Amino acid sequence: MAGVLCAACALAQQTPAEALIEAGHWKRARTIVEARIKEAPGDALANFLLSQIRNAFGDRTTPMPLAEKAVALDGRTAKYHRQLAEVIGVTAQHANPIQQLVLARRFKNEIKIALSLDPNDRQALRDQVEFYLLAPGIAGGDLRRAGEVAARLGEVDPVEGLLARARIAAVRKDALAEQDLLRQAAEARPASYRAAVALAQFHLGRGDLRAAEAPAAAAVQLDPHRAEGYGILATVYAGGGQWDKLDAILAAAAQEVPDDLVPYYRAAERLAADDPARAERYIRIYLGQEPEGNEPTIQDANRILSRVRGGGTSSRP
Repeated sequence: MAGVLCAACALAQQTPAEALIEAGHWKRARTIVEARIKEAPGDALANFLLSQIRNAFGDRTTPMPLAEKAVALDGRTAKYHRQLAEVIGVTAQHANPIQQLVLARRFKNEIKIALSLDPNDRQALRDQVEFYLLAPGIAGGDLRRAGEVAARLGEVDPVEGLLARARIAAVRKDALAEQDLLRQAAEARPASYRAAVALAQFHLGRGDLRAAEAPAAAAVQLDPHRAEGYGILATVYAGGGQWDKLDAILAAAAQEVPDDLVPYYRAAERLAADDPARAERYIRIYLGQEPEGNEPTIQDANRILSRVRGGGTSSRP
């Protein structure tokens, strides 16, 4: 119960821009944060948030100096060190092996500082789990340590702890344990949007459209203003040829989350081989506005478009 209360307190302390980011509304948050940083370039919070936002839109140049500036302006706030660690981690993914070792040390140091300032920072704990899972042993990767951090995360937030343990099971290729842990997370109370989406994605990844539908629908019920649940349902209905349901879910998504058209992308992605004309129609809708942060890019959409263009006729007008 204490972990749940801590999680609720953390959410209550979010600024409007942070709440938008939490829900995946990066473009809306960007409008707020860019206006703030223009009037107050020395605002540590604005620099931290703009680092997150730029990173979500694939900028590989400015997120690091923005995160470093936030830490320089206020080194006593845990999330600023955590964001710097995350940007370091992204940079490491595109670095050579020698640079990765140097960056790994920087990542560990920033996460250590973040957790010394706030031992209950859930995102920092999640980041630490990912580091231990993905880093090579020479850089500090360690499955056992990942399990220890997941256990600590479970003390702070039981659902997040289950999701972290499921992630570890996935890395170990233990699908039965992963499914069971995801099911426990999705069935926990209070209900978690992230857990419902994670369980739906697990089933989707194994081609079980029927099993994916219920948790995706639950996610939409939990928060109709986020796009992920709609995107999974669009994949399910496109894959099953359930055109009426597909039309309905796309219409609902466009009404509730008009600035994130990823459900159209997911439907097009699923239909690219079997129904190229319909897929082209959907991908052109997706390309009708700037993609949301952390969603498929214009380049991703154009790759689907190049595959489907002239590839056939739709099974339904």
